Amino acid sequence: MHYRQTQRAPRRAITVAAATSLLVGLFAVQPQVQAADPHDLTVIFTNDTHAHLDNVARRWTAIQDIRAETPNSILLDAGDVFSGTLYFNQYEGLADLDFMNRMGYDAMVPGNHEFDKGPAAFANFVEKAEFPIVSANVDYSKEPELKDLVKSGVSANAGGASIYAATVLEAGGEQYAVFGLTTPETAFLASPGENIAFEDEIEAAKATVADLTAKGYDKIIALTHLGYNYDVKLAEAVEGIDMIIGGHSHTRLDEAVIVNEDGEPTLIAQTGEYGQFLGRLDASFDEAGVLVDWTYDLIEIDAQNEAGEYLIAEDEAFAAKLAELQAPIEELKSTVVGTSDVYLQGSRTQVRRGETNLGNLIANAVLHAAKPAGATIAVTNGGGIRASIDEGDITLGEVLTVMPFGNAMVTLDLTGAEIVEALENGVGAVEEGQGRFPQVAGLAFAFDLAKPAGERVSGVKVVAEDGSYVPLDLAATYTVATNAYMADGGDNYAVFGKAKEEGRQTDLFVVDYDAFVGYLSTLESVGTAVEGRITRVFTDVGTDHRAYDAVQALATRDAFPELSAGGNLFGAKDAVTRIDAAVWLARGLGLTLPEAAAAFSDVAADHPFAKELLAAKEAGIFLGVPGGAFQPDASLTLGQAALVIERAFGEAPAVVGDANAPATRAEFAVLLHEALTK
Repeated sequence: MHYRQTQRAPRRAITVAAATSLLVGLFAVQPQVQAADPHDLTVIFTNDTHAHLDNVARRWTAIQDIRAETPNSILLDAGDVFSGTLYFNQYEGLADLDFMNRMGYDAMVPGNHEFDKGPAAFANFVEKAEFPIVSANVDYSKEPELKDLVKSGVSANAGGASIYAATVLEAGGEQYAVFGLTTPETAFLASPGENIAFEDEIEAAKATVADLTAKGYDKIIALTHLGYNYDVKLAEAVEGIDMIIGGHSHTRLDEAVIVNEDGEPTLIAQTGEYGQFLGRLDASFDEAGVLVDWTYDLIEIDAQNEAGEYLIAEDEAFAAKLAELQAPIEELKSTVVGTSDVYLQGSRTQVRRGETNLGNLIANAVLHAAKPAGATIAVTNGGGIRASIDEGDITLGEVLTVMPFGNAMVTLDLTGAEIVEALENGVGAVEEGQGRFPQVAGLAFAFDLAKPAGERVSGVKVVAEDGSYVPLDLAATYTVATNAYMADGGDNYAVFGKAKEEGRQTDLFVVDYDAFVGYLSTLESVGTAVEGRITRVFTDVGTDHRAYDAVQALATRDAFPELSAGGNLFGAKDAVTRIDAAVWLARGLGLTLPEAAAAFSDVAADHPFAKELLAAKEAGIFLGVPGGAFQPDASLTLGQAALVIERAFGEAPAVVGDANAPATRAEFAVLLHEALTK
């Protein structure tokens, strides 16, 4: 089997219709219902919304527009409604559910975060759902809170308040079987308890598809919370699946991915995260239930015109309900609990790739709370940090948005060797951006992505009583502060789970965000910086190299995509190419990446960095060369490097040397880092 991204033209009807409606003010112009073949289906879908409800009234408008345009549609969610904003802290998923019920969702698969508050909170959600929950690889039979909600078999009349392996939905007189798969990693990614078992997704899918096929269903949709890479593996391993509507990895697929295009194709779709996009997949099937044609679109819910007006208007009833829900949350948000002199970096990309100042601050807070229990080291997972904090006053609302899980704090007594094992786990999947990446206090270490997982960590040091760093003693025992989720073995920290099982855990009876707020109260203001607690090994850019700080900081920003998946040779002396500079600037500045397009005549839309280059062009940083070309592989001179830095930041950097000489990668990294940190 093979796969590729579909090149079929995406439709933009909803955005255009919504824009037209906004201009006339009252959605007076509605899209007309299209005549549809009985074998046509429109799948509308969301995933990983994580309690982001601020745009839900626009989301509902977009859904209504699609339904008005096509008669044969279904609405699906691929999981992780729970956890992420104050709406979840306040309502534990029931605010989201109320909107989902009103929208008329047809099915949802539970994500790992649906189990963050344990089985009881998820059971409460299921009981109030007016649509079926589909779970083909989760065994709830031993869980008292959930077992009575599970219905056996496949139902063509599945109601709400129930969990099924699969449900059958009807559209246009045709039947579509939808089954659910949840990542088995939920067992340690969340808090499902000891009674729920998560089975292998491939084996469960094979059995479920075989059962559905035997019952005569030939149009089958897998609603998955596995992650994009696992969706591809699923499509390759299991025949008979027509579509995979996925979640978990927060992957924004701007085009549907096709697996087995030359046979009976499987389409893979995913919207990204936080309700920023609504997915639409229009598909046509032949008489045998085989996909023969499709179009795919992601509708940007928060798109605005040049005047800053939303292109999709809010539904008035939804907006009124949201305002009602916001009242207690706004009061909660307003409480000031500290102040910061610096921007505290907590973006998903950076806290899962390297040390950040917010990661340091949170680890400091964990260690501060645990020092009375004898802790000298703190380790917290980057995946538990969900947002950044702006310079200025820090409110309780911001804290709870950054730390939404309410994890209890504990200490573990670990040997130095076990600490190294934990750090190895933490950096074992940096390339995948997994949340296990460790933010630390009381120790420092380096990691080498050129080495295999399990062999990457080196130079581990701990803080001595006088404040200096000394080598970690592998045989000594240290008291390490962490959160209860990690102590349970969450995020693959099996070594922590083992210590807990052996009775080496002490409960602190304080929640993580309370520890953070308590630590803020001891500080007049926050000035936490990156200190070199966590460094990445680059063999040609050592600690004495002029570009060391710049390369470390930019690597954490994921500015070097050519090194994202591994490698420890930066190429400091090599000439920086024009495409290198454009990508580093786009990523370093955090520019919004547009849809891929040919920005210049010699850089096609399918170029690996077409989006970054187009973003740099739209920002006025790179203008190209006469004739409309870009010359991506040409080297950049020092003078040109200074020029693009000036265009990006509004101030020319000081350049030493011949302006006509090629700029090295190290020189450009230094110029960019200095501009970013001014």
